[in-house]
Amino acid sequence: MEQITVGVETSNTGLLLSLLKNLRIVKWVEKRKNAEHSQLPPSKFRNKKDFWETFGSGKNTSVSIENIRKNAWRKNEL
Repeated sequence: MEQITVGVETSNTGLLLSLLKNLRIVKWVEKRKNAEHSQLPPSKFRNKKDFWETFGSGKNTSVSIENIRKNAWRKNEL
């Protein structure tokens, strides 16, 4: 089982709790008032292009829309 912590504005807490309780995949819901939270680190992405360029950036990979289009068609005939 995984645990997710979400910070919600007080005015929206009831709605989120009722939604979560109605999901079959949610095993339990816990509500804490004024809980301390950790801030998310600032994003290194300045725009959507920066984000999408990280896909396929693993070892020995070259993924771009041009590369995908080039390799999308079969090279062998059936």
